[in-house]
Amino acid sequence: MNNHNFLEKLARLIRYYIIISTIEAGSGHPTSSLSATDLMTGLLFGGIFRFDPENPGNPNNDRLIFSKGHASPLLYSLWVAAGNVSEEELMTLRKFGSPLEGHPTMSFKYTEAATGSLGQGLSIGLGMALNAKYIDKLPYRTYVLLGDSEMSEGSQWEAIQIAAYYKLNNLIGIIDVNRLGQRGETMYGHNLQAYKKRISSFGWETILIDGHNFIDILRAYKKALKSTEKPVMIIARTIKGKGISMLEDKNGWHGKPPGKYELQNILFQLGDVDKNINIVINNN
Repeated sequence: MNNHNFLEKLARLIRYYIIISTIEAGSGHPTSSLSATDLMTGLLFGGIFRFDPENPGNPNNDRLIFSKGHASPLLYSLWVAAGNVSEEELMTLRKFGSPLEGHPTMSFKYTEAATGSLGQGLSIGLGMALNAKYIDKLPYRTYVLLGDSEMSEGSQWEAIQIAAYYKLNNLIGIIDVNRLGQRGETMYGHNLQAYKKRISSFGWETILIDGHNFIDILRAYKKALKSTEKPVMIIARTIKGKGISMLEDKNGWHGKPPGKYELQNILFQLGDVDKNINIVINNN
């Protein structure tokens, strides 16, 4: 099995975990998680992300911030797939006393920053990248997953300006451009060129990709790692609800999981999943 086929198979498993956990919880944001699944699967399991799961506090670990914190089912499902969180624990999503909260908090050991209020993650990542490059002089990179709706927040553009000024080539943003926000289409919809034009004007390197094509995804990450003076923004065209045909690109499914009675139909749409995939995260 080549790497791309492996990642596609793994992404299907992660989508399975997203669906069963949010249906069990009766709340959450499955469609926002599904759109970014391929982007995050490629990052964590495509040999890009350097992280020691047995030592999440290692100062040399790469950082991953979910600025779109409502996609927490994806964050938790990634670590279930990695074998560091049990499926049983995943099913406590959004329950009282569970560290798997509706938005990531520091009670979950693989959370780098508590998020949820949109527009904050890139500024937090900016601080981490500044620390790595100029203060502690550490080799880690900081990755920030952003939603397209939150690109309307002024704080994002302040962070974009400052990151370019300090030439933070160790900061990589990933915009999940799935077109749909909570109440309808986002400001730019699927117009990736609009994002590129604005972000490039601040001095960032920008890479436009199909956010569901693993060849595109891995090529973009590898290109981002070669940047010497500029922060990098990967701008990915995605489909909200990707992988489940009844949810794909449909308005009205934000923050709303399907009902339990729909589970069998959804699993049929998803296809076969393999829970016995051998997975290793790059810890070098």
